[in-house]
Amino acid sequence: MHPRLLITLLLVFLAAVGCTPDLPQPEPLPPCPQAHTLTLEPWPEADALFRDDPRWLGGDDAYSVDLGQGRVLWLFGDSFVATSRARSRRRATMVRNSVAIQQGYDPSTASIRFYWQESDGAPGAFFAQPGTSWFWPGDGIQIDGTLILFLMKVRETPDGEWFEVCDWTAVRVANPDADPGQWELEWLATPSNDFGVIVGSASVLQMDEYVYAFGAREPDVHDVYVVRWPASDVIAGNLAEPYWWTGETAGWVPQIVLDQRPPPVLEYAQTEFTVHFEPTAGEFLQVQTIGFGAAPLGVRWSPSLTGPWSCLRSIYEPAEASRSHVLIYAGKAHPELLGADVVLTYIVNTTKFRQLVRDDSIYYPRFLRGTLD
Repeated sequence: MHPRLLITLLLVFLAAVGCTPDLPQPEPLPPCPQAHTLTLEPWPEADALFRDDPRWLGGDDAYSVDLGQGRVLWLFGDSFVATSRARSRRRATMVRNSVAIQQGYDPSTASIRFYWQESDGAPGAFFAQPGTSWFWPGDGIQIDGTLILFLMKVRETPDGEWFEVCDWTAVRVANPDADPGQWELEWLATPSNDFGVIVGSASVLQMDEYVYAFGAREPDVHDVYVVRWPASDVIAGNLAEPYWWTGETAGWVPQIVLDQRPPPVLEYAQTEFTVHFEPTAGEFLQVQTIGFGAAPLGVRWSPSLTGPWSCLRSIYEPAEASRSHVLIYAGKAHPELLGADVVLTYIVNTTKFRQLVRDDSIYYPRFLRGTLD
């Protein structure tokens, strides 16, 4: 189940019973030797990037997409947008998603501008369609001047008491060099699957003539699968025919002929994570948080997108993990950013909604800068 769904369910439950007990700590992982050592430290100079806007008062998810020429697109999930000059979350609206454009690749010196929709002066989600469902962002990719963004579709369960990530979709932006307020969004036809896999909930990247998208299985397990399309199809906005990795024997198989769920390329992952090729190590690096609650950040390495992947290794415990009622999630790498060998972010949240509203030290992406040996 997606961490933000668990957060929502916890808040509803705890409000109903009138208590906020501490969350269980994640179980430690067994020893996991790896060939590469990634050492992380906080980067407060970069944290300031997200904290100076007069109206955008925090959000989670935090995928980034390189738009070229020093421009970086940020994609956020649930976001606080102020409705007055008080710059207070108590006088803010939480919209389902928002975006931002960062100018400059070093987050410690870059500038940023945030975007959402407005209707009659009321803030609303940047990505929205008519109906009762809403969207949280997955990852995205710009290729040959075309921007493709993947979105997770979320809805209430039939009993009206819970929420679920139920499907995926994507939008095509033909003019990504324009200001996001002027973007022309084309909602693409995307094929559902019977496997519960939310395609594009995790990293999307190009290798040679193909575009690959990772996705986690929802809602009860987080096995991970990978699909691909010819890059020419993605540029044209044609995502109707994904090919799934089914293992070394059969390789890539079109979804239309799959009669059963293929084996996962990763197990024990999250809905949100990143994969990128790390040239210093000469391998692919996967970044995620581990478990739920006061979760540490973990990594895996592989010589190939499809594995074999190393075991999951815990490499960093955020200082916020010592707080009561804490939720740490959405660990991600941002390979387009400068200022360190590897740049990561994570989100700090809480099961105490009053604290979330009043505590400006949480619910902004937190930066880590990493040294790779």
